[in-house]
Amino acid sequence: MIQVMTPESIPSLVAARAADMIKTRRQFHAIPELGFEENETSVAIADRLIAAGLEVETGIGKTGLVGVLKGAKPGRTLMIRADIDGLPITELTGLDFASTNGRMHACGHDGHITMAITAAEILSDIKDQLAGTIIFVFQPAEEVVMGALAMIDDGLFDRYPADRVLGTHLWNQIPTGVIGVNRSTVFASADQFRLTVHGKGGHGAMPHMAIDPVAAIAEIITTSQTVVSREVPPNEMGVLTFGQIHGGSAPNVIADNVTVEGTVRAYTSDTRVQIMQSLERISSTVASAMRASSTFERIHGTPPVINDPEVASWVTRHASLVVGEGNAREWEPVSVGDDMAEFNDRVPGVYFLLGAAHDDATVASRGIEGHHNARFDWNEDCLSLGVEVFVRSAVDFLT
Repeated sequence: MIQVMTPESIPSLVAARAADMIKTRRQFHAIPELGFEENETSVAIADRLIAAGLEVETGIGKTGLVGVLKGAKPGRTLMIRADIDGLPITELTGLDFASTNGRMHACGHDGHITMAITAAEILSDIKDQLAGTIIFVFQPAEEVVMGALAMIDDGLFDRYPADRVLGTHLWNQIPTGVIGVNRSTVFASADQFRLTVHGKGGHGAMPHMAIDPVAAIAEIITTSQTVVSREVPPNEMGVLTFGQIHGGSAPNVIADNVTVEGTVRAYTSDTRVQIMQSLERISSTVASAMRASSTFERIHGTPPVINDPEVASWVTRHASLVVGEGNAREWEPVSVGDDMAEFNDRVPGVYFLLGAAHDDATVASRGIEGHHNARFDWNEDCLSLGVEVFVRSAVDFLT
């Protein structure tokens, strides 16, 4: 138990756990599990939190869990969130601790788990000096942007209300030692849609007796390219991608139906809604003009991750103490999505980008690639930096 904690003592508290952080990261890296299947992962996290003296509740959002750390006195509540799922990728990194189960932590969630656990353990050691509560949330199924809402629908914020929320995403395209803290958008919205065009099947040699959904879907895809180029303002970011098309059974058969699925990305909620509404309008009117009909469905999605500017200034101040003035700064928003957005939409919060790049020589010699690649890897030196930001922020908020 630490007798007296000062801001100056925090780096040494973190440094003392450096070797354990690497061990923990590699433990979780070797056992990746897909969204809502993170059973072994959740058990391992719960064991560590219980051993650190936290109250733990499991089964929130299926495989999500919460650890509660109470200070010696009442006060405000800080929430720290980490995502825990892997991806359906066969790992090709060649690391000694690489996964072998056809799944992979190819987006750094093994690091997110490690940083949240380590912060919980350090803060538990000094809980007698804290006034308030820290809620550690370990969220499943981020990669399919469904886990946050699953936990919220299970009553996460009803049972564990918070005054602020923090999270981090390590990023192997940002230099290690740099922390991106944006005052607004961090990640884009991410929506998946399904569009089905209903026609009338028939013989390929007699198209006049059929209603061809292939011709209609082709026209819809082509016309939809004008949504971003002609309807979204030039200074706004928007992406509309058609990723897969399914329909037909033979070269000489006109199908009854054709289905296309895709994704929409935007940095603002207004642009997100605009693209989705325009796509639905174009689908309906073009299909009708070609004697067909259409069904438009949003499968699932999440809003853009937008930081609270006041909380961002606060986190920047503490991150600057960790990486130095000028190294904690605004970073260009990234067009990927993350359902940390659901947390920031409900509680003033910040999702900071943690630089985790290897040096150029290491990247070249090992063939390291970016996120969601079978050769993805990141610099473990970033772990201590992320943990220190969490600990400094928590101590400041609860003292």
